[in-house]
Amino acid sequence: MTSRALIVWAAVLLAVGAQAADDFAIRVYPVPKAEGKLTLDGELAEAAWQAAPLVSGFTGYEDNKLGEVQTGFRLLYDEQYLYFGIHCDEPNMARLQPLRVPRDEHGIFRTEMIELFLDPGHSHDLYYQLAFNVTGSLYDGERENVQWNSEAVVATHLGKDFWSVELAMPWSRLGGAATAGRMLGFNVNRTRHLGTGSEYMTWTQVQGAFHDPIRFAHLVLSGTPAMIGKLGAELRKGDRSGPIQVYSAEGFSQQSYSQLAAAALADLDGLVNGLATVAAQEKSAAAATELGRRVAEHRAQVGQFRKRAEGKLDGAAWSRLEVEMQKMKVLLSTVVWDARLSALLSGF
Repeated sequence: MTSRALIVWAAVLLAVGAQAADDFAIRVYPVPKAEGKLTLDGELAEAAWQAAPLVSGFTGYEDNKLGEVQTGFRLLYDEQYLYFGIHCDEPNMARLQPLRVPRDEHGIFRTEMIELFLDPGHSHDLYYQLAFNVTGSLYDGERENVQWNSEAVVATHLGKDFWSVELAMPWSRLGGAATAGRMLGFNVNRTRHLGTGSEYMTWTQVQGAFHDPIRFAHLVLSGTPAMIGKLGAELRKGDRSGPIQVYSAEGFSQQSYSQLAAAALADLDGLVNGLATVAAQEKSAAAATELGRRVAEHRAQVGQFRKRAEGKLDGAAWSRLEVEMQKMKVLLSTVVWDARLSALLSGF
């Protein structure tokens, strides 16, 4: 093994933080199957909605600051539809002027409205956009092609200090059946004009614009902790490096994080074992000793990660642990590759 490999090791340490394009959170929503009939009237009054996790925390899409006026939503599904129930807080309802807009007209984007993005194949390529306002006016398209028709059903309700909407999206327009474990990319955005200026808010953080499918959140139909624990690689498609966050009941989320941690630890064990194999085959005694020392250090670090994973993993604890494990994975992947390349070259 040449000295180049050891020099690269130091360089990688400096570069680890710069390898990922972003460290935005990777959000996962396990969607319960609806129990009982839903009446689409915009009110979200049916008991079935209570089984769906209520999530919020919308931020400005440019500055990632929490919006002062918030939005929350729930998801459900059955064999026919994927359902979105969205509640928009609005302290200035007296100023709201409901404006009906013709189908697929861009004028809808100048009204109080919600945008929904769906990536049905989780391809980060083909996705659909739906925009709907307080009157139930609808804009829909494949990417930005409005010739596509979602056949979605939209109903809205105006309250004293909020407005809400229910949307039913037919599976027949999403290219597949509603099977347990199916994963789709999605995001929910809100445009608000009733404050001091126009606000453009997003649930999951995007970069540049709302049309950013690589950074969409992810929904899993009837997702269980065991299912989600096996999805780490799929959730990180596009070299995503941020922490995975699961939005469900606390116990469910803890189990999901434990499953994800087990998969991440197995990956790290494999990388450390790979480096140990290279060390065992190294012909230079000095290089073999150095690699052996680093293998021991990394094994000890993985052991510490494993102890932390065995404790209580709430959202905050999981985020910290996963970020550290991902950084180590990037480092080890690069070093193992370079060590194998150097060993190969030394044979010529």
